[in-house]
Amino acid sequence: MNKRNDFICIGAVHYDYEVKIKGNFLKNRTNPINQEKRLGGVAYNIAKLLSILKQKTKLYSLDCNLDQKKEIENSGIKFKSLTDKFRNRYYTSILDKNGKMLLGLANMEEYEKKIKCNVIKEFLNKKIIIDLNFSKELIENVINKNYKKNYICVCGTSAHKVFKIKNLLKKINTIILNKQESLNLTNKKTIKETMEHLILQNKKLNIIITNGKYAIHAYINNIYYISYPPNIKLKNENGAGDALSAIFNYFYCLSSNGLDSLNKGISGGALMVSRYNHNNKSYLTEINKLSRLIKFKTVS
Repeated sequence: MNKRNDFICIGAVHYDYEVKIKGNFLKNRTNPINQEKRLGGVAYNIAKLLSILKQKTKLYSLDCNLDQKKEIENSGIKFKSLTDKFRNRYYTSILDKNGKMLLGLANMEEYEKKIKCNVIKEFLNKKIIIDLNFSKELIENVINKNYKKNYICVCGTSAHKVFKIKNLLKKINTIILNKQESLNLTNKKTIKETMEHLILQNKKLNIIITNGKYAIHAYINNIYYISYPPNIKLKNENGAGDALSAIFNYFYCLSSNGLDSLNKGISGGALMVSRYNHNNKSYLTEINKLSRLIKFKTVS
């Protein structure tokens, strides 16, 4: 596993503000909280994990302030700004005392503003992972220019943004969504109906649909799997999908082993909600160990 891939991550990097209520919360009343601030964003979170795993990683996003750029650099990520000046944006999550999200508040309009797409050149032989924060025009530009010569993975960001790739499914290699994002994309009522619809659109498309602590539906290398996440103590569910995306792509781009990469990705997401330290030297060992415990079945 010493092989290194070149990953290009395109999308969000910004400050995340995490508010955790200390006890049972009261509506329309003041509640005591703990608050944390950290650098986040889907593309950044994925890039950070890939860099920790010694992959060559470059992040394309809006310009950042000096402190943010320094943190990105210290994470081993090469940063490329798509704008010539800093644009403020941030995300706030409100969690209950058990770490389950009650509400997410996104100030993300700056990502949607028009950006000259010609700053993104063709990334020959790179693995491209793109989230859905940027404008529909920019996302279309990246995929249309690069899908013939590159592996492209799209990671869901919000159920309100999946429309941006509705007409691009034939040009994508892998798509990773949560349940609500998948239903919004296909206008279906169940995950099973969604999977059937997406497979009809592109039989070569790898599809992963998460559903919190419940079963994960995946179609990888033309095989339909249902996998069940391991039973693990929830401390904070933020970032689970980003960790799954990073770990899945890490292993899949090394081996193309669908089920193994899926189970390791699920393990990465589980370790994230348990807040296992991914800087720990035993991180991959824990992922391997946990992945062997995941139960799954195939669907004909």
